[in-house]
Amino acid sequence: MKKQDKVKIFIVEDEPFFANLINYDLEANYYDGIKVFFTGEEAVENLSLNPRVVILDHRLPGMSGLEVLKKIKAYNPDIHVIFLSGQTGAEVAISAFKMGAFDFIVKNETAFDEVRALLKQIFSENEEAEGIKVKNYPGKS
Repeated sequence: MKKQDKVKIFIVEDEPFFANLINYDLEANYYDGIKVFFTGEEAVENLSLNPRVVILDHRLPGMSGLEVLKKIKAYNPDIHVIFLSGQTGAEVAISAFKMGAFDFIVKNETAFDEVRALLKQIFSENEEAEGIKVKNYPGKS
């Protein structure tokens, strides 16, 4: 299967090991155009690359994930933001949804499956909206 050429995904995660795991999983599942950032500030500074999706941790050095989300939505409200966080409290998730997050996933053994399923949904919706025939993207149905 050919990798997608135009997919732009930002991974914003301060733990290098976990960031590399996410990156590896997505690349292994035919996603391309992935950029990894270890701080929210770095991601915000690079929004001009126009990612379609940002996978965002909540606890980051400097700006919190919620602060990053606010800046992303101010830059372009059409960017899909998926929180992938160890935060299990409902307060952060509720705040994220109120600020425009697409979804909130708790880091656990099914998190990568959930991320792939959401990416499949996002890219399928975008193609349908643009009148492009929807491909069978990898990921859990």
